[in-house]
Amino acid sequence: SLSFMGVLKHSSSKEILNYYNSKTFYNHKTEVKAHRDLNNEDFIYFTYSFNPSLLSWLLGICFFPFGFLIFIISIKAKDEFEDLLRTIEF
Repeated sequence: SLSFMGVLKHSSSKEILNYYNSKTFYNHKTEVKAHRDLNNEDFIYFTYSFNPSLLSWLLGICFFPFGFLIFIISIKAKDEFEDLLRTIEF
């Protein structure tokens, strides 16, 4: 199950899926592409981004310089996502 990536936002074809997940302090977007090469080997490519939300920017600016520590939340979420991708089996 790919539920850890969020809600399926757009599916442009059988090979490309776009997921979106919005949390309080960051937004997470993932694109999943399936590809079969000339040797009939299947590959799955993940393209993802974790961006601070508007609330994170507001807190960062209002409580400068310590407010920007809130960005650590999106960095930590990105690290956890990368660890999960390394351990998942398809």
